[in-house]
Amino acid sequence: MGIIFLKILGIALGCAVKPVIAIPASVAAGAEYYQTILGGIIGGCSGIIIYLFSLDYLLKTYKKQLHHKEQQNPTVKPFKKKLIFTKRNRMIVRLMQKYGLNGIAFLTPLLSLPLGVFIAERINEKFIQNRKKVMIYLCVSMVIWTFVLTGISHLF
Repeated sequence: MGIIFLKILGIALGCAVKPVIAIPASVAAGAEYYQTILGGIIGGCSGIIIYLFSLDYLLKTYKKQLHHKEQQNPTVKPFKKKLIFTKRNRMIVRLMQKYGLNGIAFLTPLLSLPLGVFIAERINEKFIQNRKKVMIYLCVSMVIWTFVLTGISHLF
């Protein structure tokens, strides 16, 4: 029982970062179908939740720190939020227009969970403003890709 738990835990830790590599590697290492499915879903969804909330915390802390510095230094002009079209803003708008949240959620398990969650959170912040919806889309995509990747890995 302890070895099975350790296998599932190892798969979950790998899937929390890069499921497209962790799932085939776990199958190659001898994990069974249900272990790979369970570890992939648990690791992927918990990774998405952890990245989503830690990213939110880091962004809020950064904004608070920026505001605090403005208050301490009166010679610095107050920060006015005006629309500046940077490369990053253009990229986010292009991604949202081209793929939308569904496309970003679909691609996230294939690329990297931290990167996909970061892009989805930025799109959520600018367009959607519904973190629960983003989390559900990302987790559903992770579940689907876990079944697909596990099935393909077990076939070969």
